Amino acid sequence: MITAEDIVEKQFSATFRGYNQEEVDEFLDDITETLKTLEKENQSLKRQVKRLKDDQWNL
Repeated sequence: MITAEDIVEKQFSATFRGYNQEEVDEFLDDITETLKTLEKENQSLKRQVKRLKDDQWNL
């Protein structure tokens, strides 16, 4: 599983006719922010599911 940290730390080698480094960096920044948001949401939902399961057993 790729994490936001993996994206931040990823390094690419430079080539003569490679991609525009600034565009790649901006895109990776966007991906990183999206992934961080999704990771936080996922953790929140996991806590909510656990809480609901625990509540179900208390009924």
